[in-house]
Amino acid sequence: MTYMDRKFSLHGAAQDNGSDAGKVTREPLVLVIEDETSMSSAFRSVCDCLNVAVVRMPTHDDLASILRLRRPMAVVAEMEAAGQDGCHVLMTVAAHDRDLPVLLITGDDPALMGAIDAVEEIWQLTSVDKWQRLLGVGALVDFLFRAGRKGDCMRLMSV
Repeated sequence: MTYMDRKFSLHGAAQDNGSDAGKVTREPLVLVIEDETSMSSAFRSVCDCLNVAVVRMPTHDDLASILRLRRPMAVVAEMEAAGQDGCHVLMTVAAHDRDLPVLLITGDDPALMGAIDAVEEIWQLTSVDKWQRLLGVGALVDFLFRAGRKGDCMRLMSV
């Protein structure tokens, strides 16, 4: 079982030299963008069993750099985060890899859903899941299995 219990910050992190240009590989890692630990804890409880790492990134860190350095199989974020909202997350992911699975926790506001749909269409994102709240273990496992298969870093399928 693999996970990182500390938050990942760019301060002092190694720089990507671009040697893997053109090669899209993903690691069995879920990047959770949050300032608290509630979402990453929920994912960690499931990911421990699947040998998938969970890295928590503060909302004020540079998402683009972390995507290049860590190559996660999925990104999880809340729509209304303090440092960067869900639309910013989607645009940054689109600039990195339009096919990277993203799970956005939206809340109950229908206007936010419209904003997500617009960004998803404009930036031609192909793998965005929108949940009003963090769902149970079954839904988490299904999301992780689809993300892992899409990133070619897990060979499991949910049943």
